[in-house]
Amino acid sequence: MERIRPTLTYLVVASASALGLWAALSLPRHRPTPPITEKPQPVAEKPQPVPVQVPKTVQRPQVDVVFVLDTTGSMGLLISGAKKKIWELARFIAQGQPAPAVRIGLVAYRDVGDEYVTKFFDLTDDMDGVYQNLASFSAAGGGDTPEHVAKALHDAVYRSSWSPGKNTLKMVYLVGDAPPHSDYQDGFNHRVIAREASSQGIRINTVRCGHDEDTRVSFTEIASITGGDSSSIEQSGGMQDIRTPFDEDLAGLNRALTETAIPYGDAERRASIRRKAENNLEAPVEAQAARAGWFGLAKTRGRAAALSDGDLLDDVANNKVRLEAVAPSALPEAMQGMSAEERGRFIEAKRKARDEVLRQINRLSAKRDDYIHKNHAPSTSGFDGRVRETVKKQAADIGLDYF
Repeated sequence: MERIRPTLTYLVVASASALGLWAALSLPRHRPTPPITEKPQPVAEKPQPVPVQVPKTVQRPQVDVVFVLDTTGSMGLLISGAKKKIWELARFIAQGQPAPAVRIGLVAYRDVGDEYVTKFFDLTDDMDGVYQNLASFSAAGGGDTPEHVAKALHDAVYRSSWSPGKNTLKMVYLVGDAPPHSDYQDGFNHRVIAREASSQGIRINTVRCGHDEDTRVSFTEIASITGGDSSSIEQSGGMQDIRTPFDEDLAGLNRALTETAIPYGDAERRASIRRKAENNLEAPVEAQAARAGWFGLAKTRGRAAALSDGDLLDDVANNKVRLEAVAPSALPEAMQGMSAEERGRFIEAKRKARDEVLRQINRLSAKRDDYIHKNHAPSTSGFDGRVRETVKKQAADIGLDYF
């Protein structure tokens, strides 16, 4: 019995081993699960910032013109003609391409011992103000041939607020019939002043009225120092009075345009603005027609028509002032008792009225221009003609064209 036990043990173990092997072979074989691999997705590129196209700021051409006028007794006809033509000249200058900003200054001069030696009015884009100042000029005094030309040029060159920059055309028109004094020991020397003007890029264009030879010689020298033009015209100024069939209607529209203005400020300022407007309504009919055309042109050039310095409608349109920021006491009497909403509606009604008047002005002004072109040949022999010619010629220096 002792011999059998080991054998049985071996058999049991062997059987168990065999059964284990059979079970292992009988069961389904499991392969290792391969790692899950996803199809790689395209990586979105980081969006690149789009460069912002910043429009280039194009500096608008600037034309600064100072008229220096002899206002002694012999210059009456020229002064009278200049009052009729100032709006037409301003409108012509504003018609350059590209559209320039225009400022005009005035210097009236006589001589030592007269009522005044000079009257100075700085450069401004307020054309109503320019006309008002020009309207105050009258011819008187004088008597001896030389006048104080040097003091007048000094005021024009040194006192005027000339616009800076290379895109500015700076011009002086010296208009008179007498040469400068050379015997005064007061420090004013026309040659020194002309050289200073030249260094500042200011051209002095001289216009001799009449036939005085000493005036021609001295005026030619002044112009040549600055690169300006020198010319001679008749004593009267040689300006043509041109009337058209459209002047009366344009004068009526000029009045209607003025009535759209809303003066604001203190009572004294509002009264001053009204007086300025009334002065322009007393101008000759052809001057009123040209005034209307000036403001119509401003509208077509994409600018609000600034009727005067102190027009609330214009200043609100140009964001110079907010309507709600204006004190009621600074408004015209008719607006002072209005609510904020009523004032807004009032301003809007005035704006629409002005736009309609300007539309009619531009329609008639085009007909007026066409009539003048067909019936009146352009003349360069008068004061206004000389201004047009020199502006066209010298404006080319800043890329300004006139057609």
